[in-house]
Amino acid sequence: MVINEDTKMLLFRYNNYKKTDFIEEHKKILKKNGYVWMLKVGKKASKEKLDKILGEGGWMVLRAPKADGSISYIARFSDYLETQPPKAVFPAYYESFLNGEDSYEFDLSSEQWFKIEEIQELAGEDASNLVLEKTGKTVEDVIGTTRTAVMYITNKKDIIVGARDSAVFQYCRRDKSEYSCDGIRAC
Repeated sequence: MVINEDTKMLLFRYNNYKKTDFIEEHKKILKKNGYVWMLKVGKKASKEKLDKILGEGGWMVLRAPKADGSISYIARFSDYLETQPPKAVFPAYYESFLNGEDSYEFDLSSEQWFKIEEIQELAGEDASNLVLEKTGKTVEDVIGTTRTAVMYITNKKDIIVGARDSAVFQYCRRDKSEYSCDGIRAC
């Protein structure tokens, strides 16, 4: 699958809640169920922009905290909601703040839920080609100077992804006219 150049995407910075590995916990549920609901609290993303992003494939970049290496992950969402989804499938650690145990840390009045169907680490080469939609500045140049948790971005070059199984996808990159994979299997 190709994420074409100039595709509208979201970028979310996330935190690892109480030393829980955000990405790994979501990937476990994704692998088991074929999807996982991700909760985002704080300032809501614009519904108009979310609909446009969904129309272009529903791609988002999840950015790890600096303390965890500032690694970027590419993910695809197929739906979003402003309230907790019925029959939600999400990591178990969400229960502690959804049930009010740690609610002081979260403003659940501004929740958004994203149904994630694919997630994989994004190669640094492709992460460096992400730019802010509005200004064209690279994410790498801006991310260290802002506390903004949500950014609307695009990619300056195609990103190639290929299916490995129904829950987790393999990441590939274009190398001139050839395709090469990151050591998982041939594309």
